[in-house]
Formats: sequence, structure tokens, C-alpha cells
Amino acid sequence: MKHGANKKVGINKLLDILKDNINAFAGNSGVGKSSLINAIFNKELTQEGEISSRNKRGKNTTTSTKLYNIEDNTYIADTPGFSTFSIEEIQSKNLAYYFKEFKDEIKNCEFIGCTHIKEENCGIKQGIKEGKISQDRYNRFCKIYEELKKKEETKKW
Repeated sequence: MKHGANKKVGINKLLDILKDNINAFAGNSGVGKSSLINAIFNKELTQEGEISSRNKRGKNTTTSTKLYNIEDNTYIADTPGFSTFSIEEIQSKNLAYYFKEFKDEIKNCEFIGCTHIKEENCGIKQGIKEGKISQDRYNRFCKIYEELKKKEETKKW
């Protein structure tokens, strides 16, 4: 399944939000900032990066901040990605609530406290099978979940 930016999902709504502002997209390398800007302009203005097969992270394709004019009084900046971004204040057990496309599927989990990782009858996993949730987004969730879990375990000692 392609990302929302590649399918132009929500672009018009996003343009309404960006209107009459100077906006910036920021985030980890490889999360789709440049892809989103290309979708807004409906052409390739910025080079979309690759994900490293070695460490599964973005490769910092954008190396400087560029400001693009969308329309009168509306601008967007494409910024270099971060190599790391800490979200340690989020507990692993609550991470799924930060993924908006998971919200409607969580209620379909068999168990209260479902981690959405190992459980069989998981609403999120069912949502992936039904095409409601992107496999890529779920993979990102799993990666972040494992990182948070590891930090939580380390803090216990």
C-alpha cells in the first residue's frame, strides 16, 4: 500500500491548514517530508530519499532547508531530517493511540491491553489485512514500540 502522500490522500485538507502561514515539515529522515511536498505541488520539487537497508532509517537526502511558495502568503519549508528523535515520554503501552489510523481498530482487539505486536486477535492487525492500515505504518509502529520497550526495561534497572 502506498503512503497517503503518494496517493494524494488529504492534500486538499492539508492545503487549507497551511493557508496564510509559513509552515515547516520536520521529522526523522525517511518519514516522507519531501514526498508530502511533492504531493502538494503535484510534481517532483524535492528529491525523495531512500531508506537504508542496513539500519532501516532515512538517508538524509534533504541537506538544507528550502522554502517553497504555495500561493500568496502561504509557504512551506522542507527541512533536513533528524537522525534520531526522542519520544521517551510516551509509554510503549500507549503508543498505538498516537497513530490516528489505529484509533478505530483498537476497539476490535480481543484483549484489553493488547500490545498489537504478539496477539493473534488484534484489531490493528485485522485492519492491515482489510487495507485500512498501511503495512508500512504498522512496521514503523513496531519499530518505535520495541525502542520504547527497550528503554523502559533499561530504566527499571
